[in-house]
Amino acid sequence: QAEDGIRDSYPFQKVGNLFPDETEALSIAPQTLVREALRIMLERKYSQLPIVESGRVIGVFSFWSLAGVMVTTPEVSVHELPVEDVMTHLPSVTVQDSLHGVMNLLDQHEALIVDSPHGLQAVATAMDVLKYFYGLARPFVLLGEIELALRSVIETCAPGERLGQCIEESIAQKYRNEKRPVPSTLAEMTFEDYRSIITAGRNWPLFEGTLGKSRELIKSKLEKIRSIRNGVFHFRSDITVIQHENLAATRDWLLDKARRAESAKGASNDR
Repeated sequence: QAEDGIRDSYPFQKVGNLFPDETEALSIAPQTLVREALRIMLERKYSQLPIVESGRVIGVFSFWSLAGVMVTTPEVSVHELPVEDVMTHLPSVTVQDSLHGVMNLLDQHEALIVDSPHGLQAVATAMDVLKYFYGLARPFVLLGEIELALRSVIETCAPGERLGQCIEESIAQKYRNEKRPVPSTLAEMTFEDYRSIITAGRNWPLFEGTLGKSRELIKSKLEKIRSIRNGVFHFRSDITVIQHENLAATRDWLLDKARRAESAKGASNDR
C-alpha cells in the first residue's frame, strides 16, 4: 500500500500520467535464475524487474538487491540462485496516486511498483518522473527562449532613441487607450508587444536586414507562435508534435538571427 498522505482523490498530476498509454510491465517468476534476469535487464536496459507469483508482486530483483547480496555474502555464487533469494521490496502506488507523493517516495527508493485496477502497470523510476516533467516544461522553456531572442533582436536593431520611436509607431496608442503607462524598456513588455514592434510597417526597415525581406513571413511565423503561446499559458490543451516542432524551429531560427545581428553589430563597432 502507498504510504499515508500519498493518496489524493483528485490530484492535479497522477502517477498514471507517467504512463498514458496501455503498458504491460515485464515481470519474472520467483524461480528465474539471476543470470537469466540479468540478461533480460541488460537487453532491455532495465535496472529492476518485478517478481510476480500468482498475479501478485512479491518483490523486485534489481542491481541494488544483487549488489547487497554480493557484498554481504561474497562467498556465494549468485548467478545460479533464483531471484526470490536476492529480491528486495519496493513501495507500491496506484495510477490514481499523487505525483507529489511519488516524488517524495523516490527520494528514498530506487523505484516504485505501480498498480492499476488491472494489476501491475509499471515500475516507476525517478527518470520516468523527470521525462514526464521535462515534457511538460519544454514548451515553456522554448517560448521563453523565443521571447528572449526577440528582445535581443530589438535591442540590436533599435538601440537607444530608436526603441522609443518604434514604441510610438506600434504599441504606445494601445496602452494609452487602455489608460496604462506606456512601457519604455523591453523588460516591461510582453511577447505581443515585441511582435507588434517588429512587424509594424514603419518599424520594419530597421529589422528586415536581420530578419529577412518578407515582413509577411515574419508576421506569419510570430502569429503561429502567439497562438501556441496562448494555448500553453492558458493550459487549454496539450500542444501537438507539429506545434512542438514549430516552437523548436522558430527558437533555433531566431537565436541564429539574434547571434548574427549581434556579431554584425560588434564587427561594425570595431571598424
